[in-house]
Amino acid sequence: MAVHASVREGLLKTNVRSFPHNDLDALELKLRQSKDTYRTKMVIVDGVYSQDGDIAPLKQIIELTHAYGGIVLVDDAHGIGVVGATGRGALEMFDVLNQVDIITGTFSKTFSNVGGYLVADPELIEYLQFQSRQYAFSASSPPSIIGVAAAVDLIDEEPHWQRQLWENITYYRKGLIDLGLDIGTTESAIIPVKIGDLPKTLEAGKLLLECGIYTNPIMYPAVPLKDSRIRQSVIATHTKQDLDRALNAFEYVNSKLKIAKNA
Repeated sequence: MAVHASVREGLLKTNVRSFPHNDLDALELKLRQSKDTYRTKMVIVDGVYSQDGDIAPLKQIIELTHAYGGIVLVDDAHGIGVVGATGRGALEMFDVLNQVDIITGTFSKTFSNVGGYLVADPELIEYLQFQSRQYAFSASSPPSIIGVAAAVDLIDEEPHWQRQLWENITYYRKGLIDLGLDIGTTESAIIPVKIGDLPKTLEAGKLLLECGIYTNPIMYPAVPLKDSRIRQSVIATHTKQDLDRALNAFEYVNSKLKIAKNA
């Protein structure tokens, strides 16, 4: 249910059966009900979810789907370079890189570029080259796309950036929790501060910006109606001074708006 909006748009004219977020029992029920109904059954999930920053239980999802004759597509746009022992994403984290059927992602996050990618068997790639309208009628990538190759190499050549990223994530998460703020179930560099009240969320975003902290106030339909939040992404080049400045800003916002859980 919490997959990227692009996935939802891509499925608009198909037979969609959604299941509650990361609910394996509900997924199995949908797979069982669809087992003999459709020739092709595909389960599509994010590796790292874009709004809550939590991670899909990929090993169980893949095992379940394959048991019912389905295929699995994982969009790991927010996992590559962040999670996994060598930065190869949520699939590496669960040791299922060779078990998933299709991997998609973006060049706009870790790789600091434009465009995206799809990894699958050569036969499927060839089919999409001829049958995917989005591919066939899109413009060519700009020359700057060559930078992606260098960025991919750097993930292996400079692993200290991933270690630094996780030091920053751990530090910043603890700071927000110590302030009594609700960061949900995040397990990644995406860190929401859940507020729930839309006017407070918008005002919090405004106050943070006035303090020099740029964040994304997120509201319906990107998230459920009463689950608005301030969404942030921590990066490896944030300094402790940067993170402390943001924490001080949230402390100030909380003093004004009472957004902490115990407020």
